[in-house]
Amino acid sequence: MIPNNEELEKFYELHGKYYHHFVAIGLKYGWSIEDLKDIISQMFLDLIEKNIQIATIAHPKAFLTTVFRRKLIDNARKNNKESGLRQQISYLSATEEYENYRFEEDSELQKKIQTAYAKLPPRCRKVIFLTFYRGLSTEEIRRQLGLSSRTVYNNLFEALKLLRTSISKRDVVPAFLLLYYF
Repeated sequence: MIPNNEELEKFYELHGKYYHHFVAIGLKYGWSIEDLKDIISQMFLDLIEKNIQIATIAHPKAFLTTVFRRKLIDNARKNNKESGLRQQISYLSATEEYENYRFEEDSELQKKIQTAYAKLPPRCRKVIFLTFYRGLSTEEIRRQLGLSSRTVYNNLFEALKLLRTSISKRDVVPAFLLLYYF
């Protein structure tokens, strides 16, 4: 229902009368003047659209102040939600780019590690395999291969040293990550 001219005049009058009051409230809560102009205008448009009868309101300033504060809260929630969505989208796209980059980098690194692993002496390869792939302790490897604990330790140390030197410094990874590349 479209309000008559008298009602529109009353809304226009209230807008002019309380505009600076609403701006002061909005500035107190940190809103910019441009945002407040839009919010105040939208508030009055919403009241006109809802066909609110000004004559029936006993305390227009209190009523309009309450409506305005609720409008500020609604806009703040909307802005926070939009900001949160933008942050999530930004995070997801950055994560996706990073994952794609890491996948390409990991596959390169995996090839380098496999090549370096293939160049190791057979006993060193066996110790690396049992340590990182099978998860055996030095004592279990010693029993399985019939070597001394010191020999197992030395072979593991030598294998890791050779792997590190054959892979560039930028590509060096902690030893426990080798498990994932075999």
